[in-house]
Amino acid sequence: MEVTNQGDAAASSPKTFSDIVNNEQLRQAVARAGFVTPTPVQTQAIPAALEGRDLIVQAKTGSGKTLAFTIPLLACVAKYSSPSETVAIVLSPTRELANQTTDVIAKLAPELAPVSLIGGMSMDGQRRELDHDRRIVVGTPGRVLDFIRQRVLRLGGCVFFVVDEADEMFSLNFLEDVRAILSRLPDNRQGLFVSATITPRVEVLAKSFLRRPERIVVSSPGEELPPVEHVYIEVGGEVTAKPTALCDLIETLRPASAFIFCNTKSDTELVEVYLRRRGFDARLINSDLNQHQREAILQKVRAKDLQFLVATDIAARGIDIQDLDLIINYAMPEFPESYVHRSGRTGRAGRSGCSLSLVGPQDFGGFLNLRRAMPQIEFKQRPAPSQEEIVTGRAAHFYELVRAGEVDIKPNDLLVVRKLLVDVGEIENPTEDLVTLIAKLYRFIVEHSIEKKQDPIVSSPASDRPQYGAGEHGDQHRSHGGGYGGGHGGGRGGDRGGGGRRR
Repeated sequence: MEVTNQGDAAASSPKTFSDIVNNEQLRQAVARAGFVTPTPVQTQAIPAALEGRDLIVQAKTGSGKTLAFTIPLLACVAKYSSPSETVAIVLSPTRELANQTTDVIAKLAPELAPVSLIGGMSMDGQRRELDHDRRIVVGTPGRVLDFIRQRVLRLGGCVFFVVDEADEMFSLNFLEDVRAILSRLPDNRQGLFVSATITPRVEVLAKSFLRRPERIVVSSPGEELPPVEHVYIEVGGEVTAKPTALCDLIETLRPASAFIFCNTKSDTELVEVYLRRRGFDARLINSDLNQHQREAILQKVRAKDLQFLVATDIAARGIDIQDLDLIINYAMPEFPESYVHRSGRTGRAGRSGCSLSLVGPQDFGGFLNLRRAMPQIEFKQRPAPSQEEIVTGRAAHFYELVRAGEVDIKPNDLLVVRKLLVDVGEIENPTEDLVTLIAKLYRFIVEHSIEKKQDPIVSSPASDRPQYGAGEHGDQHRSHGGGYGGGHGGGRGGDRGGGGRRR
């Protein structure tokens, strides 16, 4: 029989972890790691898990679920000293979330070496890590199953497992992989299913692998993100209507930072090109990038060195940004639970946030299904920016770009611009700021006014012409011809078409 323990996220928590952790060594580890006050989900889940109970844990994104299962996991692993057998396994839907879990484990127990089995990394290196110490395995289902099928990883002695962010796991079609992995565990084991939303599919699978699970609900889906405003804007159905509307909105709203979620890789490529051509600092992240590239971009996000991240849902997990202003759904997600996780990137720690959806004709069906599935979320329609708002926002953005631009203006540039303003603009005493601003434009236009084209006058064989290496004046224009990707080819992947390629 299932036991339900429903709590309120606003409920008071114990003063310290000493009230809920009964292992002195773990108490000291938690204190050394800097964790002081447990969150509501930790308050409820940790004592129950330490008692050996199977759990289905539902709590909102960013509530501290990772630590809630890491402490019981370490308590279990502490009973086993042999590094030659896997004792605990954590299954994560994305590489980023798997890395986040291994980081938390390493922070609490530096003496342990959890093995991260994720794609995009060398399997030989991961095999060596397993040979060193395989007691704790954290990984994505596909890579874990690869090692199982190669008979490198055996789970006959695994007595503790976690399925993290289970709803996202199944929205990414990992259901059969998870089932195949869990079926290899011994009968006598403890398990936790952890998620922000518990869908019927999650519940059915959880009950098939858990024994008399206790269900801990810290917040319901309707209470998921109370500080977040959920709005939508209707856009046209033309090919360029949605990316143009996106750029207009960003220039009008002027958020300090934002995540822009797409459903396909080709859309991430298109959006990145459009944003960069409009002068925005944007990068994409999808499954085409290797792990090193993804980590480099995520590090820029965490360091607040990147203004806009364009991503498929693989980026919805494992990134904890406390003061993200805005989430934009460039396309409506395929599953309602994915919307919850997307919007969970903003409105954290009590701060307000906004989840804004662009709804075109092709999105109406998915948007209607979302509203039916999440009746407790109030979606407000917002009008598209007016022409005056767009022009004002674009002018402000342009002014910022020119002021911040590092253009090496010469003394004569200032004299030329001052003369032009007096003679042509009939401005008798132009301000220094205006002169400097126009001088930057003047210098940029002069340096980039001649396009590199084949000149028929000098179409003699290459051996008869002087050769210029990359970086000479003839190549400089290319680096500015359309921002990231250059020209009209669409940048990275811009010529690949709109095949709607999946994650």
